[in-house]
Amino acid sequence: MKINTQMITIYLLSVSTVMVLTSKSWMGMWIGMEINMIGFVPLLKAKNKESSSSSMIYFLTQSMGSSLMLYSLLSMWFQSPSGHSSLMMTMMMASIMIKMGLPPMHMWMIYVLNNSSWSCCFILLTWQKVAPLTVMYHLNQTINETMTMAMMTTIIGSIGGINHTSIRKIMGYSSVSHMGWMMITLNNINKCTMYFIIYTIMVYTMCQMLETENMFYLNQFMLTNKINKIAITLNMLSMGGLPPMIGFLPKWIAIQTMINNNLVMIASIMTMTSLITLMVYMNMISPMMTMSNTMNKTAITTEKDYSRMIIISMMTPLALSINILM
Repeated sequence: MKINTQMITIYLLSVSTVMVLTSKSWMGMWIGMEINMIGFVPLLKAKNKESSSSSMIYFLTQSMGSSLMLYSLLSMWFQSPSGHSSLMMTMMMASIMIKMGLPPMHMWMIYVLNNSSWSCCFILLTWQKVAPLTVMYHLNQTINETMTMAMMTTIIGSIGGINHTSIRKIMGYSSVSHMGWMMITLNNINKCTMYFIIYTIMVYTMCQMLETENMFYLNQFMLTNKINKIAITLNMLSMGGLPPMIGFLPKWIAIQTMINNNLVMIASIMTMTSLITLMVYMNMISPMMTMSNTMNKTAITTEKDYSRMIIISMMTPLALSINILM
């Protein structure tokens, strides 16, 4: 009987994430995250050397974060809670930052992304963030601590994407920046869920287009037709948070949250860092739209091209509609 490895992997990822979401104990969350790690490692495994090293680095890094989290849990159980709870919570937050790939422990994620397929990139950038974000939500950090971490994460994520030619690296740093914005909405589960859903839609659309066109580096943008160029451009502008694209909506919600908490200075800094991210995407778009196309200009546009355009063009009116309703 032939075993479908992919179905088993999807099952493990789904069950483990649901386990973390529904668990009422720290140990249950830890076990769920371990199952999640075991389920994702086989997806990274491939015949080439780079993918094999990526799976090993992912496993070692996740194991390090899991060990630190388990140590902090055991310390909280066996020691007096009055003197060590704050330190243990800090250690647990550090373990989650390692597992999520947040600064300063983000380089492993950039390396793994750069040597993975687009389908693996999509899972790592979206689904693999659900469990750690859930644990972070339950840690109940103070507003000032959360905002400071979010600001530093956004700054590093924005600056890190400059001067890279690998699209996967740029999307990795963009993900780091988005995680910083998402952390701001953690105190409101509805806002955080809404941000994550919009972010997932944008990443899925981007990864699907790039996988179809087999693009991994910026110079490959010149080889696609005009319809695909426009579709990719619109999605990049949305991921950069340019209004009135739908990618601007979750950032606007995060800015409102900061202003309501009288954190105008942090809101201003994060808005400026968001402009850096938008600049990175604009630098990707400019050569693609200005340089001549090497393909035949009369190339026939397929139904897939039209479907992508329809999906992405719907993002702008959708964002406007939600803004009006809010």
